Amino acid sequence: MEFQRVNRKIPQVPIIPLIDILSILLIYFAVTTVTKVERHTMPIELALAQDSIVIEVTGSTSVLAIAADGSVTLDATRIHDGLLIDYLKVFKEKFPERSLELEPDKQLPLQDFIKIQYALIKAGIDPKEVYTRVKLTKSDLEKEN
Repeated sequence: MEFQRVNRKIPQVPIIPLIDILSILLIYFAVTTVTKVERHTMPIELALAQDSIVIEVTGSTSVLAIAADGSVTLDATRIHDGLLIDYLKVFKEKFPERSLELEPDKQLPLQDFIKIQYALIKAGIDPKEVYTRVKLTKSDLEKEN
């Protein structure tokens, strides 16, 4: 006895719609993926004003002044861009006993101040030994007390 077999249709997976869906997903992930960009950072430990001591310097000092636009002068001599490290090295060789004071402008960006600190280090001068000249008004002093 032979049974009659029913011819079944083999199910087929529709490939074309799957390709469309996969291409849309690929475009979505490519657009929304955030690439990691390597950024250079530097840890900075700033001294707090209340931790600093106020001293009066009576010896011979030289003033390294930085204006808000980034121009630098050493004892009224304008230092051109890129030559600060060389000037500081010559200063250290000619005047090893003279201390250095830093006079930044109030509007000086932090980035320029860090460049000055970096130049001091490259010239062989410890930035901790360089005093910072700060102008305080009477109202600033009254606020502290």
